[in-house]
Amino acid sequence: MVDNRLKKECRATKSKHFMTKRALYFWGSIIIAILLGSLMPLSFSPFGYGFLAPILLAFWLLLILPGSCKRAFWLSLLFGVSFFTVGVWWIRISLLEFGGAPLLLGVFLTLLLALYLGLYYALLGYFTLKTQLSLPFRLGILFPVMGVLFEYIRAQLLTGFPWLSLGYTLTDYPLALWLFPEMGALMASFWVYWLAGLLTLLLLQIMAYRGKEPGNASQKKLKAYLPALFMAMMLILIIAGTSTLLSDKISPKGEPLKVALIQGNIAQELKFSEAQYYEILATYYQLTAQVASNVDLIIWPETAIPALYEQEVTLGEALRKISQEERATVMTGIFSGQGSVIRNSVVAYSDQLRSRDQRYDKVHLVPFGEFLPFRSLLDLLSGMIEIPFSDLTAGREEQSPFLIHYEVDGVPAITQLSTFICYEAVFGDELRYLGKQSDFLVNVSNDAWFGDSIGPWQHFQITRARAIELQREMVRATNNGITALIDRRGEVKAILPQFEQGVLEVEVMPYEGTTTYSRVGDLSWLLLLWVVAGLGALFFRRELKK
Repeated sequence: MVDNRLKKECRATKSKHFMTKRALYFWGSIIIAILLGSLMPLSFSPFGYGFLAPILLAFWLLLILPGSCKRAFWLSLLFGVSFFTVGVWWIRISLLEFGGAPLLLGVFLTLLLALYLGLYYALLGYFTLKTQLSLPFRLGILFPVMGVLFEYIRAQLLTGFPWLSLGYTLTDYPLALWLFPEMGALMASFWVYWLAGLLTLLLLQIMAYRGKEPGNASQKKLKAYLPALFMAMMLILIIAGTSTLLSDKISPKGEPLKVALIQGNIAQELKFSEAQYYEILATYYQLTAQVASNVDLIIWPETAIPALYEQEVTLGEALRKISQEERATVMTGIFSGQGSVIRNSVVAYSDQLRSRDQRYDKVHLVPFGEFLPFRSLLDLLSGMIEIPFSDLTAGREEQSPFLIHYEVDGVPAITQLSTFICYEAVFGDELRYLGKQSDFLVNVSNDAWFGDSIGPWQHFQITRARAIELQREMVRATNNGITALIDRRGEVKAILPQFEQGVLEVEVMPYEGTTTYSRVGDLSWLLLLWVVAGLGALFFRRELKK
């Protein structure tokens, strides 16, 4: 009886120990997934630790590999939701402080967005385990290709939200100067996923072959890396070939322009107040008066004038007078339209073009901020969130560039610029046509919606990527920052402090020539990645049979 009792106690102790170990493993995995995801935003601006992205992804892969597809899905969902909750938490500021949303609704909508974005990582983790192929092939080829596919879908589905695409983590590294003009920032995400897969294979090899015969281990390590190396070599050859065939030589065109960027620093809660209208105008007039007399172009930020272009005849006359006195084109953000058709626009007033003002209308509007998607289903929200001018109409695609007249040593000259507004910077594939028609780029924005958060810096990093993709210098005029001059390498050549009024005077060099990305775009590269992955699968399946 004593023996039986001891056996029962022993079994109970073992069972208790097993349950404790299992609980630790379960909760430990959850905590690690949340921690890894929460650290991912450090890879982006303003932190700039881009090297962390493939490392964190590799540890995420190590976490989900030893288990079922179901486990991989839920841990990956936690990873993704944590990533985007921390990464886009600043969205709540516009909903709560400026949209007047109730606290619970603002937090709920922000978390709902993070959940939606996190689903893409959940699916990526699930299919990485689900696919019945060798682990080296899955991590070296399939994982990066699927990662890019899900980022592409995220950029298209439900009007698209490609924020925090992993390619942007490369913006501050020399690799971006080669990849972005050829593949674009979105497709450059492939290389981040690829590095993560390769690092995971390396860590698995270290764990698996520790203490084994060195020669045998080295040989097996090489075989494990073959799929990933094969994919990389194929893509490098293809990129080099397409670059030679499709891209033009990028070279300066003419002489630089002198540009003045005006940062009004108008408080967001006052910006659309009728009582503040004339005070806002006075602020911009006073700042413009500080501009040197020899500038060629003066730019006010997005919706600097909270009024309709068609109704502000007096304002138009005043800006044309400034253009005449300063011998410069004046561009400003303003609303345009009539009745129920209102657009977010940029208008250029120039004494050189007396017959007409030039205008650009924003094409890609901000969901919930500038229009309400699925209005029949979500109309209730429009009564709970009060954002001014939140029912706008989109402009037509591929609008004409602005013609800017200026003088070089007294000799008349003309150049073409293209502009895009705020959130449009996120959609590289939609803006790639700008590289074919413009000599330099103008971005106007108003990130005051997001306060003193990391959001404006993430936006600024994305905007810098557009300059690299199209190989054009860019000037960026904003309400309260980040106002800057960006060269075609994505480097910031001049910048104004955030949350201060100011004038930034810079020289912008026009360029000519077209990049491969400007001609090809995202979809062509995505299809090519899948073709190369398919060829790789056939090749390595044959090798395995041998």
